[in-house]
Amino acid sequence: MTTPRRPLAHAALVLFAALLAVLALSAPAHALDSTTWLQRNLAGVGYLSPSAVDGVYGPQTSAAVRSFQQDNGLAEDGDYGSRTELALHNKVKEVQRKVGSTADGAYGDGTTSKVTAWQQANGLSADGITGPATMGAMRIARTVRTTGQWKTAEHGWSVSGQFGCLDNLWIRESNWKVYATNPSSGAYGIPQSLPGDKMSAAGADWQTNPATQIEWGLDYIKSRYGTPCAAWSFWQSHNWY
Repeated sequence: MTTPRRPLAHAALVLFAALLAVLALSAPAHALDSTTWLQRNLAGVGYLSPSAVDGVYGPQTSAAVRSFQQDNGLAEDGDYGSRTELALHNKVKEVQRKVGSTADGAYGDGTTSKVTAWQQANGLSADGITGPATMGAMRIARTVRTTGQWKTAEHGWSVSGQFGCLDNLWIRESNWKVYATNPSSGAYGIPQSLPGDKMSAAGADWQTNPATQIEWGLDYIKSRYGTPCAAWSFWQSHNWY
């Protein structure tokens, strides 16, 4: 018996497959941004060249995502998932609030213009990109370790004398990863709070915000050990703190 042909069904399947291929390029898995907006945000905060904003999730974009993840305490896999998207939006919003732009997490032309004006007013190279120099001048931490250094000073400790100890401690505890979770104890976050929700004392965003986690962690160290170096000394003897 001859099987009847279904030209319309076949055409629909071909069209659907083509659409999936397009979406794979324009909308990274687990994230809401199109690749073009992801690239514009990465370029805006200095992780990707503006000339690389092409709507294609290629090696340059993956490398830029990985660099952003490394700086912001995220798994360094080059995949633009929901955690990376949240962190990137929050970083863009920090910039936008600083320059008086609408804080929507999208580094568009309006934000570029506002950043350019801010740079001009503050004697910086006016390119509209919030790279390391501009971000530092804005007092926006580019990395989780920068946040740790600033908060070390805010807690009354010498950065040169105490941050090295803190770095050693938290490398062992979490490698400065925001979502680090101990599979045995359930300790969570950069300072490995046990339980994790203790960090809510420092802010409701304790699950996702490295600054909140670091603030709580330094408060804990100060109340229990006095200084990061004292906490690190205890850790070396006990493998916990």
